[in-house]
Amino acid sequence: MRRPPPLLALTVASFVLGSAVMIAFEAPLARIVGVALLFCFIVSGVFLIADPEWLAREEDEPGGDDAASAD
Repeated sequence: MRRPPPLLALTVASFVLGSAVMIAFEAPLARIVGVALLFCFIVSGVFLIADPEWLAREEDEPGGDDAASAD
């Protein structure tokens, strides 16, 4: 089984913590921290999705959608 990349852990943790801080507290400092964590979630998610290995993969890999229509 493949180990998830550390960036995935950062993405999930920043979303969970940012959402929890934004929902649980109303103090201005808590809002600033929550928004910063949610911004970190967005940026790390973009870098997670834009992985060069994922973007370079072939679209017609075995088991893909085109495999059934190739008959």
